[in-house]
Amino acid sequence: MDKKRIKKFLSFMLALTLLSAVLPVIADVSTAPEASPAPETKQLMAVVKYTPYGRINMRAEPKEDSARVGVLSGGTLVKVYDQGAGRWVLVEGEGKTGYMSTNFLELFYEGETPPIPVKTEAPATPTPGPASSGSSYASYEPVNVLSWPVTESTVMYVDTANRKSLNLRAGPSTWYTAIGSYRVGTRVLVLARRGDWAYVSVGDRLGFMMLTFLSYDMPGPFPPGPEPTPVGTKTVSHPWGSFVNLRSSTTTDTNKNILARIPHGTEVELLEWGVWYSLIRYNGITGYIVTRYLK
Repeated sequence: MDKKRIKKFLSFMLALTLLSAVLPVIADVSTAPEASPAPETKQLMAVVKYTPYGRINMRAEPKEDSARVGVLSGGTLVKVYDQGAGRWVLVEGEGKTGYMSTNFLELFYEGETPPIPVKTEAPATPTPGPASSGSSYASYEPVNVLSWPVTESTVMYVDTANRKSLNLRAGPSTWYTAIGSYRVGTRVLVLARRGDWAYVSVGDRLGFMMLTFLSYDMPGPFPPGPEPTPVGTKTVSHPWGSFVNLRSSTTTDTNKNILARIPHGTEVELLEWGVWYSLIRYNGITGYIVTRYLK
């Protein structure tokens, strides 16, 4: 065999050896299953629902009687972090963190189209109030309170020239339901204003008041006037048969304004009937009581 044939034979054997080494690698690459991409972790989000109660409370703990750490308006976007407390979830919104009930949230994942909560703006239809109250108030249930975007946070005070109470209404017009009545000197927080009306917060209540009857300064003391004339009598009725608090204002989330504790079954003088709070006189003490406890 000459040198040329020996050289060709060796080249062929070398090529065959290299090909046999490469083929298993090619086979492994072609038959290996494709790796599945790691699942993407998406942030759970929520939109606050619109409700007849106005803004929704954000609480420090997952329970109804926990301290309020903030309030969110309908349509507010929040992040949801913890779902381990039943219907309560830990959320973050408007720079605050706290617990909210999922009853008031529309949940969705980040990247999805946010749900659009339904907003009811029609005022409720009134039904006549108790005939014996002698008041022009009517009972409304439920009351759908409108809301405006919050543009300010200004402290003002009820200041009516005739010293009469100022109505808090469910909308910016006298055609809307009166959902409360507040005496001269009551502190209110103006959240927005348009024309003659202000969207305000009074304690934990939201509604509308006429700007004409709001003042930046606390009204000065008035000369003593005649005592209010009772329009009838009512009996205090507590569902557990215990007592009901008589308060100096319509704020019920504090113990600082309690004037007296009225035992169940006590008869009191009704001075002014309200949908949620009524003005009464008990043992010579005048104050507010939750209307549903009067029979």
